[in-house]
Amino acid sequence: MVIQRQTAKKVRILEITKGQWLKGEGAMDPSFVKTPSGEMVSRARIMANIVGKFVAEDGMFASVTLDDSTDTIRAKTFKTAKPIDQAEVGDRVDLIGKVREWNDELYIIPESIVKITDPNLELLRRAEILARFKSPQPAGGNGEAKADAAAPAKGEKEELRKKVLEFIESGKDGVAFTDIMQNVKAAEEELEAVINELLSEGICYEPTPGKIRKI
Repeated sequence: MVIQRQTAKKVRILEITKGQWLKGEGAMDPSFVKTPSGEMVSRARIMANIVGKFVAEDGMFASVTLDDSTDTIRAKTFKTAKPIDQAEVGDRVDLIGKVREWNDELYIIPESIVKITDPNLELLRRAEILARFKSPQPAGGNGEAKADAAAPAKGEKEELRKKVLEFIESGKDGVAFTDIMQNVKAAEEELEAVINELLSEGICYEPTPGKIRKI
């Protein structure tokens, strides 16, 4: 059985902090947060301001506090300070990471942090989240979206898959997920689907959260 990498869902912090933590039994049964609207979120994508930061002297732990005006949540790294070391208090960032829970605290293990300077991106994110609430949610135990009717044709998908794989191979130690998004021209949903396929088929793996490498 392959391990399915969950899609990062664009959410507000309040949806996570007010959600219900549902712990899975292991890699084959991942954990989720069930949001107040009923969505199941394992990987989250949050746009927020960094209002606090801590990095241990030995670089083996780091955390930032994120505030998107609905609530605050911490993103934490263990055994490394990356990618938190790239962010500073006051930055507006787009963060992708896995939702985790410890001692009744829901937090994020960040895979990537990108600084946002274009205010239009903030408006777009708000519109995307509002549209999500206006649209009926797809059925399914883990809240996965159904296949998009506008998904690329088979030939286009194979070409995109080839480009993604070539870019991944260009990095000796693997490439960051955000680098793929920035360098391979395609819709985010299409890139996410291709990367998930490569991971589930065992062609690629994640040596560290947010980094993809070919086996």
